[in-house]
Amino acid sequence: MPISNFLLSGETERSIVGIVLSSGPVAKSILLILLFLSIISWSVILQKWFRFHRLNRASRQFWKNYRKKHFDQALHDCASGRFQSTPLQHLLLTGIERGYGIRNPTAGDWQAIGESGRLSHEKAERIERAIDRAALLELESLENHLTILATTANVSPFLGLFGTVWGVMGSFLAMGSKGSANLAVVGPGIAEALITTLAGLAAAIPAVIGYNHFLGQIRLVSTDLERFRSSLTDRLTRGSDRAAS
Repeated sequence: MPISNFLLSGETERSIVGIVLSSGPVAKSILLILLFLSIISWSVILQKWFRFHRLNRASRQFWKNYRKKHFDQALHDCASGRFQSTPLQHLLLTGIERGYGIRNPTAGDWQAIGESGRLSHEKAERIERAIDRAALLELESLENHLTILATTANVSPFLGLFGTVWGVMGSFLAMGSKGSANLAVVGPGIAEALITTLAGLAAAIPAVIGYNHFLGQIRLVSTDLERFRSSLTDRLTRGSDRAAS
């Protein structure tokens, strides 16, 4: 079993960096794996945070424009490029495509939609099915890479624990090789062993928080999409704008 020079020396190094640099190959390997998982997790957390921040802001503005009383003007405003960050726009364009047969409406298309007015009630079920499929795709997109956070949250503490057990075993071997059980011999080894536990927790805690937070955000988005699906179907097929309120 490889034993670090730090364990055999019995030095009472107080620097965490010094402990890491003096640790054995197993501990260093575990720390590198945990560092890699932590970096990947933080990249996912930051990417998701910025995405949900843009999505929530765009969704609030989207609903304000959608509630406008004028039918075709509300749809035209909500289909503009400034709302690309919200999945509500994708559902809107899906409903228009399914109902009016128009993909990516142009200025002339919006005029035709305004002249066509509301759709027949017979098309409501078909529009709802298309919007449901689009909503599922949007939610799947939002869930991308969350498995990285879940994996980091579940695996990191066990990697840290493995490193701790390995380090404690090394401490006992070092203690046996020196024939002494005093704190100067055992203490440095225990400190090295606990470094991996600390690293495991440092990687796992942000991943757990991020995973739970983004799951909550996805549930809110799912509720918002469901509400919009019902409202859009009503607004496209009814003769009044009551569904937009």
